[in-house]
Amino acid sequence: MANKFEEYGKKYGNIIALVVALLVWILPTPEGMNLTQHKLLTIFSGAVVLWITLSVSVATSSFIIVSLLYFWVGNAEGAIKDGALVHNAGFALSGFASPALWMLVTGFIISIAMTETGMARRVALHLMRLFGKTPGGAILSPMIANLLVAPLTPSNTARTAAMLPIVEGVAQAYQAEKGKSNFAKALFISNTFASNITAGGFLTGTIPNPIAIGMIIAAVGSASAVTSWAFWALAALPATLIVLIGSAYVVRWLFPPEMKSIPGGLDYIKRELESMGPMSIKEKKALLFFILALTLWATDMWHHFNSTMVAFAVSTCILFPGIGVITWKEAQKHVPWELFVYFGGVITLSSVLMKTKAFEWLIKAGLSSLGLTHVEMLPLVIGLMGFTIFSHVIWSTTTAMAGVMIPIYIGLAQSFGFPIAGFVLPQAILMGYALFLPFNTMGNIIMFGAGYYTVSEQLKAAFAVGLFSWAVWAIAAVVWFPLIGLY
Repeated sequence: MANKFEEYGKKYGNIIALVVALLVWILPTPEGMNLTQHKLLTIFSGAVVLWITLSVSVATSSFIIVSLLYFWVGNAEGAIKDGALVHNAGFALSGFASPALWMLVTGFIISIAMTETGMARRVALHLMRLFGKTPGGAILSPMIANLLVAPLTPSNTARTAAMLPIVEGVAQAYQAEKGKSNFAKALFISNTFASNITAGGFLTGTIPNPIAIGMIIAAVGSASAVTSWAFWALAALPATLIVLIGSAYVVRWLFPPEMKSIPGGLDYIKRELESMGPMSIKEKKALLFFILALTLWATDMWHHFNSTMVAFAVSTCILFPGIGVITWKEAQKHVPWELFVYFGGVITLSSVLMKTKAFEWLIKAGLSSLGLTHVEMLPLVIGLMGFTIFSHVIWSTTTAMAGVMIPIYIGLAQSFGFPIAGFVLPQAILMGYALFLPFNTMGNIIMFGAGYYTVSEQLKAAFAVGLFSWAVWAIAAVVWFPLIGLY
């Protein structure tokens, strides 16, 4: 199904995007909507098609957006001078100055230091040595390792790729047969889910998180304690831990392991650790920088240093000759520059949509037509949590989903007069929950490619874990979020 969708998307996506955008544009500008809002909604509708179909690279979509914003929209106010539209380059490129965008680059540099030195792998192997003697512990250990490296690995794909050899080693140690072993199915499905679940635990856990914060800050007008790294962790980590551990039990209930202990002991893990040798100086430095960044991020509500600038400072240490662990030449090979360009365009478009209140107009009109003019915030937050989790089934990337849905959620908050950060942050936390099908995210494809479970088995487990996750986050919305002052 995914291959067919991708094939048709890449073949016809550009045409569909153009047709959709033209249809939106040729509609008469509704009463109460200005011309600038109409233009922005036209661009957004075409961009959504490009992001879903992936008919062009995500970076190319940003070049299209920025060009249209400058040459066609011109400026946020629709200002005209001497009979001609005013073209403002700062307006078209505003998102590229966002601190959230630079968190992407600096966060990856810290992540690269951990993975390139081997420190991340060493942590995972030690966890397996300690807790991997039973099937339950063996399944959970790589998941906990995933959580430990999540704060400094802003990519589900990177974390999954790092965990895959560990998970495969566990399967080999347990002599699990592909396609037949229930233990292997539970092991691989649980660890597929782990990268998605841990993504929500930290602001730096996946790329869409800082982008969502950037959009929230743009909509609110300034950063605050609620948009800090520490507050995200405070809001997200308790429920993330419950969902992570609980999901392992849910999947094991669906696929009960056929053995009770590891055949032959932990020989594989011991061999891997022996082959790595003692911890190198570079590994120790990488661990020190990891702890430094984590400490400064976790305490940013007290010292008020910007999270991105903390990442800049730690990245400087990592790259600095003599005290660092990698060179810029080594780092730049792994920095996702395409995503940098993509999110610069996404933040820009989202920001101008918020400033011009284009979404607010659209949402108000839709709600009014449905008679939904008065809705309580908490039931809507909980309902949208379920929608956010289960609507992942139709998306092929969490980045595109965030780019489309976060502005809509901000528009909803504005329409109802809800606090934007309090309303949108719970949905932003769940943007990484791409549990359902292999094509929903590259991390899923990586684990699925190992061949230990089928699409239908992943889907079955995903719906069970999805319902469990929704219940946990609903309780957090009722109990935890008000307690910490989110709303």
